Amino acid sequence: MKFRRLISLLIIAAILIAFFTNPKESDFNAFIQPAISRQQSPPLVEYKNNLIYSNATITYFNPASVNGKFIAAASKEKYIGLFGRFWKVKN
Repeated sequence: MKFRRLISLLIIAAILIAFFTNPKESDFNAFIQPAISRQQSPPLVEYKNNLIYSNATITYFNPASVNGKFIAAASKEKYIGLFGRFWKVKN
């Protein structure tokens, strides 16, 4: 019984810590700013804040001209924010 209580308290503590250290959109913008400054055109940033974690998707556009027509090649990066940090999610 003590083992179950200990595990339950650890899970509750982890959820509370994640809730209070959930990173905000301004934290993500500061985190990604060095990568954004190296791009030709500004990327599209989609940010979603959940209760104990946050998701962010960045879409980079690389403009190009083919046969006089302008096109944009796009690439996406996904990040998850948890415990005050951001990690890149591999697809």
